[in-house]
Amino acid sequence: MSGDAGDAKPAAQLAEPGRFWIRYVPRRWDAPERPWVNLAAGSLGDWGRRSVGIPDLSGAPDEDVLYLPPVPPRSAAARDELARSRLVRGAPVLVQLSPGEETAVSPSSGVAFVFDLLETLLERDLEALRRLPSGATAVWPLLPGLTDDPALWDQGCRELAAAGARCVQALAPSLTPTDRRRLAERWGDEEAFDALFHGPVPAERDFARAAHRYGLEPFLSRPLPRPPAGHTANREIGGALALAGELWLRLGRPVEQGQALYRAARWIDRSPYDLEALAREGNLAVLPLDALSREIVAECAAAGESGTLAKLLAEYVAPGENDESRRTADVQTIET
Repeated sequence: MSGDAGDAKPAAQLAEPGRFWIRYVPRRWDAPERPWVNLAAGSLGDWGRRSVGIPDLSGAPDEDVLYLPPVPPRSAAARDELARSRLVRGAPVLVQLSPGEETAVSPSSGVAFVFDLLETLLERDLEALRRLPSGATAVWPLLPGLTDDPALWDQGCRELAAAGARCVQALAPSLTPTDRRRLAERWGDEEAFDALFHGPVPAERDFARAAHRYGLEPFLSRPLPRPPAGHTANREIGGALALAGELWLRLGRPVEQGQALYRAARWIDRSPYDLEALAREGNLAVLPLDALSREIVAECAAAGESGTLAKLLAEYVAPGENDESRRTADVQTIET
């Protein structure tokens, strides 16, 4: 590992289900030469740069998810060393891999692996999807004209389900003009070129519906800290509220309530109180939570899961009108 003191403290962002619960992001990184998805930014990564090494990130907090993006083969050992050093402290770590890529980090360490399907899909190497380990989580980048065909979704999800994958989360990355040009020049035909530059943004909900037909979950479960790094129960409850807020907004329900759910999730993430104990004692009413948030907290504390959240998720993946014929739509138009 290498770098200066400024690299030891990563950048921070809000932990959201649509961004794979990532809270901390390295300020610099030795990016691979292949195309990849920046899960934290919701964009394409900067691929093909010169080597800049792997920072030590000794200043990274332990209580929330640290993102370790993909690396070229020369930096895999340093990436793995960094991941292990954080995991031993109880910190949640998300490591991004490619299908078939090996790592020395053991799944039993508590790490969250997310397999990036971008290059695999662009090359139409769908057999590689069967090489994912059982229980894997993958990200399916939705690129207009390249990876947004429902027929491709069905074929890919069939392969992923056969491999035993558990979750495939869709992400429609923001694209710069340079991204669009590079994608079109290498992988696009005339139709794909028009879609990349002039087509609508593919709808993440449409993909989630397709994946659900194969038993694949639409969102990564929140990676949780382990003692002594943080309050696992509170983080789990906060995650349930954040996912409820995300689904509420994607379903086009009133924005005020969706934002209230997100505010409650972030308050709980910062709270020193034991939410489960307060719920058992009947003291949730004294907390600065709205009625729906208190209901979800009470459900999680009593049963370890929320029936309200389950209903929102079921509505999100339920088949929609003209679900088979609609291929792409503006995600903001449909979901908000």
